[in-house]
Amino acid sequence: MRDIRVKIVYQGKETETAPTSVGGFLASIGVASDKVIIEYKGDILSAEAAASAPLEDGAELNVFRIVAGG
Repeated sequence: MRDIRVKIVYQGKETETAPTSVGGFLASIGVASDKVIIEYKGDILSAEAAASAPLEDGAELNVFRIVAGG
C-alpha cells in the first residue's frame, strides 16, 4: 500500500507531506500557528482558520514572523 502525499510550496520550496490541515502541517514542523502570520493560497488565515483549512495539492503556503527591534 502506498502512502498518500500532498505536494505544496512552502516558503518557496516544493514540499511533500501527509494530507492534513494547514495548522497540522505547521505544528508538524514546529511552527505555532498562533504566533505567525499565515498566507495560504494568497489569503491570510487566522490560527483558527488554519486549523481546519485542508492542505491542497499544489497550494502555496508562506509564514511570516513579526520581529521588533530597536
